[in-house]
Amino acid sequence: MKQSFRIPLNKVEEFSRDLRLQHKEETVIWEEFKSGSESAFIYIYETYFDLLFVYGNQFTGNEDIVKDAIQDLFIALRKSRSRLGKTDSIKFYLYKSLKRLIIKESGQWFNQCADINSEKAFDFTFSHERVLIDRQLDEEKAAALNKALQSLAPRQREIIYYFYYEGMSYQQIQELMGMSHVRSARNLLYKALDFLRQQIK
Repeated sequence: MKQSFRIPLNKVEEFSRDLRLQHKEETVIWEEFKSGSESAFIYIYETYFDLLFVYGNQFTGNEDIVKDAIQDLFIALRKSRSRLGKTDSIKFYLYKSLKRLIIKESGQWFNQCADINSEKAFDFTFSHERVLIDRQLDEEKAAALNKALQSLAPRQREIIYYFYYEGMSYQQIQELMGMSHVRSARNLLYKALDFLRQQIK
């Protein structure tokens, strides 16, 4: 396993850094990171490592591959920080980069429009409080919804995950899933939602 970037800081330094950066917009934090700020780099790493780990495990059951890919990602970002483009969503930028790395490192080359080759991919459930399709769902229907989620094709579960769980836009989903048009992302989501609605009637 690769060594972690976790840099020991005393609690005062860590609290001060986090407090200062939490009140800044992501575009500003990203620009500070690109300009060489080590505090911004550590903040991004500490903020997104666990999220990236959970996300990466949707594509492979090998946690070592996920951890190595995350480390490789941050090594590459650190080396090329001055040449990186702008972003208004650090999480989206990291997700997109990590997905590409995991697919490469795990040897799984997915066709842009093919289903993810795992029945466990994006195997998640919504809590009753998080159900967004119908806020009036009772517990029974919420349970039926979560059961229906497992019946979706992996790619349909993936788009539900991005749109409702991660709050991503159609354009972000289109890029992340390698679709040719935003309309394709919208249509895939509508089909998945229609199936879910039919299942919980």
